[in-house]
Amino acid sequence: MKRFLNITVAVLFFVGAGLVHSQQINAPLADGEGQVQDLNFGANTMVINGYLYQVTDATKVEIDGSYGAFTMLKKGMIVEFSFLRFDDGVRRITELFEVDEVEEY
Repeated sequence: MKRFLNITVAVLFFVGAGLVHSQQINAPLADGEGQVQDLNFGANTMVINGYLYQVTDATKVEIDGSYGAFTMLKKGMIVEFSFLRFDDGVRRITELFEVDEVEEY
């Protein structure tokens, strides 16, 4: 019986630990626009208008009307994009399009 209790406690511990580090599944989608200020290809991150965004392999990138890659982006580009906004503050871009100009606020 003691062994059963130890196994049960261990299983509950690992399940609980997994829940603590799980990521939000239904993060809301938002839209943004602005100028690319910084790019970190090693960390798959970029800064647009002072906010840090993550980029993944699944991120759709369009440059000058054609398919592109994150590594083809350059500082100073003007972009419109959609991103997921997670509860922990992470912002992950799902699609990004280079544009000629954006509307001023």
